[in-house]
Amino acid sequence: MKKLLLLVAAALLVFAGCAKEEPVYKVGTASVTTVSGRAAAETPAGRIQANVTYATVVMDKDGKFVSVDIDTAQNEGTFDLTGAIVKAEARPTKKERGADYGMKNASQVAKAEWDEQIKVLEDWMVGKTLAEVLAMPLAENKPSGDDLKTSVTITVDGYIAAVKKAAEAAVELKGVAKVGSGSVTSVAARAATADAAGRVQVNTTYAGVALDKDGKVLWTFIDVAQNQGTFLTDGTIDKAEAAPTKKEKGDAYGMKDRSEIGKEWYEQAQALEVYFTGKTIAEIKAIPTFERDATHLHVPSGDDLKTSVTITIESYQAAVEAAAGYARDIK
Repeated sequence: MKKLLLLVAAALLVFAGCAKEEPVYKVGTASVTTVSGRAAAETPAGRIQANVTYATVVMDKDGKFVSVDIDTAQNEGTFDLTGAIVKAEARPTKKERGADYGMKNASQVAKAEWDEQIKVLEDWMVGKTLAEVLAMPLAENKPSGDDLKTSVTITVDGYIAAVKKAAEAAVELKGVAKVGSGSVTSVAARAATADAAGRVQVNTTYAGVALDKDGKVLWTFIDVAQNQGTFLTDGTIDKAEAAPTKKEKGDAYGMKDRSEIGKEWYEQAQALEVYFTGKTIAEIKAIPTFERDATHLHVPSGDDLKTSVTITIESYQAAVEAAAGYARDIK
């Protein structure tokens, strides 16, 4: 009997030694933004354009990329020679537009569409460290190495910058099964008058999400790139430059003094991220809300959130849902 017990104990030790230790990954999301303006002419119309490039990365214990997800929300508002609005509406991201983005047809250089080229770039980064990615040889901000120069003809400096920010902000997680990112955008515009410049404002809410094997949120990151450009009644540009994200602004965003709970935007967003942890996307979508006033719709109404989150959360729920929908398996 004693011999049998010793054999069983030895077998258990062997089994324990063979069992795989749950891997630890580092996951991060970040963005970079450019804002440009073009004065109006008879043709074409004037334009304020915001390009928000966001990236979500997964790295292993050795700092090598396991997954890289890059996308750009490119949105604009247009106006005429009198400062009147011509068009201002949100559109899908570059990845979401797919073949409709039209790069292949419009360029004599591009042999592949934007979404195809960005996938090649993402795949190239997998297996490399951040230092190796940053060392990519470039010519006029385009890959010049033999491994990429014939397949990626787009400028990549903005994508590399977003990946760098995401990697530097990454946090350690266990139990990661899927990771993804997504966004929702709104575009608002106001015509120019003699008393006030016209304005195009683009709000891109983006999220990174890590899910466990049961589809529950392990981690999420939410931020808003809120950018605008202004123009005058003769169609000329008044101002067009990128601003930090709401989280990057921190206390400078200025919500705390106007908040009935005395919390800044980033504090409320972080409270929401913590609340999302451990929940499924269906549970996140089902958070009870109410309309506080005409500008604050979908404010949390449950006792578990109403003292920590008084901002409208509809776009944050939508961005997290989009991120989960695009999530990739992590192996």
